[in-house]
Amino acid sequence: MIPVIIHDRCQCDPKKCTAKRMLKFGLGKEAKTLSSIPSGSVVLSPFSETALSPADKAHAKRGLVVMDLTWTNIDDFPKPKETYGRALPYLLASNPVNWGRPMELNSAEAVLASLLILGEKEQAELFMGRFNWAQEFIRLNGPLLEDYSKARDSAEVVRIQNEYLDSILNRER
Repeated sequence: MIPVIIHDRCQCDPKKCTAKRMLKFGLGKEAKTLSSIPSGSVVLSPFSETALSPADKAHAKRGLVVMDLTWTNIDDFPKPKETYGRALPYLLASNPVNWGRPMELNSAEAVLASLLILGEKEQAELFMGRFNWAQEFIRLNGPLLEDYSKARDSAEVVRIQNEYLDSILNRER
């Protein structure tokens, strides 16, 4: 199992907050301060130039960190020291707030996607009964997540992502 670590900035509606829900159901542990995030862990960051890939699994064993803050405050994204920032590749949100929007996942969607990319299917299954949108997330992104999980490294994840995006653009022409 990969330790899921949640740094919650308490910026969203507590009734809709997936970070709080992950904590409530024991799907992650809270990091109240940035200094409590384990060094050498993987931090999911939309600003990273490196995509999450199965090659990150060894670092993720130290911790998979999700920063819970609203997309409107994304410019204030925390940067913990001595961690590996990784961006998720192209995926569609399935949560009620951002349904169908590319790359605007909530914290639980980001963790679910990360676990699947890292090959932790059993751990990812724990999310299915806790979030009513989880099945829809898999329906929308399943084939891509499967392909990402077979990639060797970040470069291959980006190649898969770009091929998928090119195929969408070519269909629209």
